[in-house]
Amino acid sequence: MSESAKQRLPLRSLATIHPGYPFRGKLPVDKEGNAFVVQFRHLSPGESLDDKEGKTLDRVTLPGRRRPDYLWPGDILFMARGTRNDAAVVSALPANTVCTPNFFHLRLKPEAFRLIPEFLAWQLNQTDAQRYFAMCSQGSAAPSVTKTQLGDLPVVVPPIEQQKLMIKLADAARREQALLEQLIENRQRMTDAVARHILRPDTTTGK
Repeated sequence: MSESAKQRLPLRSLATIHPGYPFRGKLPVDKEGNAFVVQFRHLSPGESLDDKEGKTLDRVTLPGRRRPDYLWPGDILFMARGTRNDAAVVSALPANTVCTPNFFHLRLKPEAFRLIPEFLAWQLNQTDAQRYFAMCSQGSAAPSVTKTQLGDLPVVVPPIEQQKLMIKLADAARREQALLEQLIENRQRMTDAVARHILRPDTTTGK
């Protein structure tokens, strides 16, 4: 695939960028609330947001009369504040879900039909983009990335086939990592069990 087939465009030309719902002060958690909300702790690097029933989300009562900008499948959440600047694609969430203002809510524009949301989220999580975000936050007492800085980020738009291949490879790598971590955890448990058997006194002899 030729390099000329790739495009490099500022993010603002590919997606709308809005801050999350403007909660003020402490999040008004309410088990009987009229909406769900996504917070930082609901994101795992490299994984999409997939909770159609909202079982892992917080429920709130939204103040104000303005219609919220609810999250849609294919939207992307970007963690704009703090030392983590991860991005995640919305796969499935309740229809009445918003995010906190610590996020930027990205939605691809109609003219960006050649860009796959999962590929954009993957690119935002890669080293080059993360290095750019780190530079944006340098010297700040409270690290954050502004809307202008995020919109200025150059985004590579390769052919669709390359995007799909990269998404498939990234998904496979993530599954392999999860399996390896589980194997390591299982082996550690086995080691701990054997260690306890060897090191603890024999209760029948007291030795």
